[in-house]
Amino acid sequence: MDVDLADISSRRVRRDELLWVDADGPTTDEVDAVHRALPMSEESARAVASVPTEPNARVLEDGVEVVVLALGGELDADPVPLQILIGDGWVITRRDDEIPYLDEHRTSIQDQREVGRLTPDEFLASVLDWHVDAFFNAAEQLEREVDELDDAALRPDRNLLARLVAMGRRIAHARRVIAAHNDVAAELARPDFMPESARHGLDALVAVSKRLARAAEAISNAREMLIGTFDVHMTRTAQRTNDTMRLLTLASVILLPSVVLAGIMGMNFKVGLFDEPNLFWVVIGIMGAMAVAALGIARWRRWL
Repeated sequence: MDVDLADISSRRVRRDELLWVDADGPTTDEVDAVHRALPMSEESARAVASVPTEPNARVLEDGVEVVVLALGGELDADPVPLQILIGDGWVITRRDDEIPYLDEHRTSIQDQREVGRLTPDEFLASVLDWHVDAFFNAAEQLEREVDELDDAALRPDRNLLARLVAMGRRIAHARRVIAAHNDVAAELARPDFMPESARHGLDALVAVSKRLARAAEAISNAREMLIGTFDVHMTRTAQRTNDTMRLLTLASVILLPSVVLAGIMGMNFKVGLFDEPNLFWVVIGIMGAMAVAALGIARWRRWL
């Protein structure tokens, strides 16, 4: 449920409760209010006041800070930095723009008392799981779009090459975003990242790191699928070029004998044969016969 920070500062969060502060583009006054309402060290207060832009994971005096880059509503949009801070009974998430999966889960878990039984490190693992799920969803969307390009590659489409290039950029963007979390995943999987008292939370973070690696493989698989689609497009283009060249070659084979014959008959020599007007139709008939013969040979050889 929603609570007022002014009220929460007057009592301590119970063990069966978990306070989640979701700061969406907070002002300086709102950040100060969070600092005053929650029991936190000066290091944590400085972390709350900072505006991180790169993925990071570090242990603070009284908690943990993890920064990730979340995918926005559009795959090719700039990622949104998401800062996650956990302390004694509280979790703070800070972002300066909308993050669809965070807003969706915040709505879905409201008034679910079992969420309050989670420890802060377990809730951190849950938020990171949502983050990884977004990459899996992005991989599925990219694969569906590549499948559509596969179908388009089998049909004449003048804009297909531009669509392939645009898709390649979208996949490269998603790969760059998820690759930026490699160091964070390695840090979360370290055995000494969380204290012994939070062993269950550490196991969950290790599982998140493994899922992040699988998500990266899924996005890389979409890239491999796109390369296959490009190969199909190039093969179809080469096939259409070959068909055009075959028709042009066949037209040349059909017309060349007639051209040679016409050239011979058009030579400027005084031959009695040229004085016979009816021979014109004979020559035309010979030209037609040679064209029919060339077509027949082409069909027999299965060139058509």
